[in-house]
Amino acid sequence: MLRRVDASPFAAAFASILMPVLAAVAALFLGAGPLYAQSAPADEASPAQEALPAAVTLYLPNISVESAALCRLGVNGDIQGVETSALRLGWYVDYGATLDAVKPRGVHYMPMVRLVQTNNGPKPYRYSIFSNHAPTTEQQLLDVIAVNPGAEWFIGNEPDRRLLQDDIEPEVYAIAYHDLYALIKAQDPTAKIIAGSIVQATNIRLEYLDRVLAAYRSRYGAPMPVDIWALHNFILNEASCDYFNEYECWGAGIPPGIDAKEGLRVKISENDSFELFKQQILRFRQWLANNGYGGVPVYLSEYGVLMPNIFAPPDDFPTDRVNRFMTRTFDYVLNEAIDPKLGDPHDGYRLIQRLSWYSVKDEGYNGYLFEKVNGGLALSPMGRNFADYASTLSKQANFYPVRVVAQPLPVPTGGITTTATLRAVIANSGNNSGAQSAIVRFYNGDPTKGGVQIGADQTVSLAGCGANMQASVVWQDAPLGTHTIYVTVEPLPAGADSDARNNKLSLSFFVGSEWLFLPGIQS
Repeated sequence: MLRRVDASPFAAAFASILMPVLAAVAALFLGAGPLYAQSAPADEASPAQEALPAAVTLYLPNISVESAALCRLGVNGDIQGVETSALRLGWYVDYGATLDAVKPRGVHYMPMVRLVQTNNGPKPYRYSIFSNHAPTTEQQLLDVIAVNPGAEWFIGNEPDRRLLQDDIEPEVYAIAYHDLYALIKAQDPTAKIIAGSIVQATNIRLEYLDRVLAAYRSRYGAPMPVDIWALHNFILNEASCDYFNEYECWGAGIPPGIDAKEGLRVKISENDSFELFKQQILRFRQWLANNGYGGVPVYLSEYGVLMPNIFAPPDDFPTDRVNRFMTRTFDYVLNEAIDPKLGDPHDGYRLIQRLSWYSVKDEGYNGYLFEKVNGGLALSPMGRNFADYASTLSKQANFYPVRVVAQPLPVPTGGITTTATLRAVIANSGNNSGAQSAIVRFYNGDPTKGGVQIGADQTVSLAGCGANMQASVVWQDAPLGTHTIYVTVEPLPAGADSDARNNKLSLSFFVGSEWLFLPGIQS
């Protein structure tokens, strides 16, 4: 995402027509630094509540705040002092790693480590926990890791953006990612590390990531370990200002380290192109599959409509146009973007596990969800559209076994039984932000046809969006022969699953009295 400091160039640009407007747009995308509104004051007590007699008792429904949060919905920006409950957020990112981040129940804070290329000293970069890239000590980072156990950490923000954001060459990004991955995991083995966060999944930006992967493998002799990939999905022009004038080189530019004249060329009016939006998601998922990351979770960690409503029709971007794009992309990501070849098998093969809309309150760009009203902040028309959409979504859990593995021990000489460990990966492709429990059972044979349960009930507790874990039992007296093992998952409370058709999975395996050892052949 591209940010500016001073909105004043726009005022002059609006006074004229096309060329001054283009100059303003060029200035918009050559600026830097976030622009945020002030926080709203605390709510005052309701006069109606103060008037209640002391003898009156009100019985209100027991509503869990956590139950309202949906893990798939997120926003970009600081939510301090903003009432976001109507949006039903499950997560947010504020472009830094804040020590005292706001953490409403059910809303996950995802910290970000920012990067700066230095090309001096023992390593060619430095990192920062601040969105403005201010110098950071290692202890400051360690402190944030300590107060965010199990967090999902973004490494860099738009490292492929020259001059703005993190502006770091792919070979240097590979080094920074390696070092920060090791540092964070050493302090918190339960943490997950997120790579990527490129501006948009165009060919030239996937070339940037190709070079990241190649540099990592060349330097460290192994593929780059990634728990989660992230991408932004803007529709922006890609043209080098070394070859084009300021009216033509607006947009995302050319990634650092890549010497090219141009990449994707689009018009301003295409900033909300749904077809390009969809193509870039599919292109990114295919790139992941081609590079050994097929099925890895993907977060659409920033997108929206950046262009202001200042142009002559049909190039203007009024609120209703922004809202149509928001609704259409929500429909696609949440309901349509499913592919059994490219999607995450732990999340119903969805292409995108979480989305995040830009922005909370950056009125320097379009799409802001909150606007300044009477000295405070209130939902903008776009925020109301977000909230209205979220209100239509029901909380869902969808537990299912993804795969089953049986590991029998050798049968003792002369024996007729052995001990086998049975393991199953259980996933939840629902949309609940808070964890929900389910009972896992293993059976010898189909439980609907007389199959016998093996071991005791196992309990798993999982949030949605593809969260998964392993359940296992030990089968003490597994007899010789072929067995078909079934695994079933039953959510708690019973009947809470949105799709019970996939709650059962089977595996056939053979327990023999002899073992055959074959030589290992490596191609």
